Amino acid sequence: MTPMGSRTEVMAALHDASARFVALAATVSPAQGSQPVPGLDWTVAETIAHVLTVVRRGFADRRRSASAGETAALNALVLAETTERDPGALAARLHADVHTALDVVYPKIPDDREFPFHGGVTATMTPALHVVLGEFVIHGFDVATALGVPWPIGEDEALLLVPGELMGAWVRPDAPVEVYELCLGDRTPLRFELGPARLRVGPLTAEPGAAAEAEAVDGVVTMPAADFVLGFYNRVPVTDPVLARLQSRFVPS
Repeated sequence: MTPMGSRTEVMAALHDASARFVALAATVSPAQGSQPVPGLDWTVAETIAHVLTVVRRGFADRRRSASAGETAALNALVLAETTERDPGALAARLHADVHTALDVVYPKIPDDREFPFHGGVTATMTPALHVVLGEFVIHGFDVATALGVPWPIGEDEALLLVPGELMGAWVRPDAPVEVYELCLGDRTPLRFELGPARLRVGPLTAEPGAAAEAEAVDGVVTMPAADFVLGFYNRVPVTDPVLARLQSRFVPS
């Protein structure tokens, strides 16, 4: 596996995660759909509808946020425009639109094609697919948590959700230049370098835990990949002070 995962790996994970999300959405009753999602301002049905809007922005809706800070407003706008709130109907629409995106549209887009992405940046397919995968996995966790049902996140899947360079647009413009060492599970540690509105991620060349001796490292995070991802995206309490500091360098997404 490459540090951030190849296009083939991400697409395989997307097929699995989207199928799991659609299957979960199909089990939600109208009463459950009105339940609030812990940590979000949305209900279960609104969260499912949001994921539907994300899928449609991958092939039909060309609107993009001009900055990281404007993304929440765009999400709210497209969610308000998507008025369906019946979970069964949303699941059916998701099933159809996921097929269109993953099986019809995405395979036609070459790896080197650049296109507008949120946050006022451009992207190519593989980095963008990582973000789409995160929508299914993280919001699947949200819906499952609200319903009180399991939503397992495997380590391989979680590693694909570690923020990549595309998320540099979400690094705060006043963030200091810092280097972090991420030791996630038993995988090759990652070098996580950030500065104002930029992020560089790659494999660590030093021995695990020894990066501080090779260069000035501002912090080391050691935990399972799934714990890192859920903490970074504010889905579980963050008790690691280094992860909390790293997290504070980003505009909430």
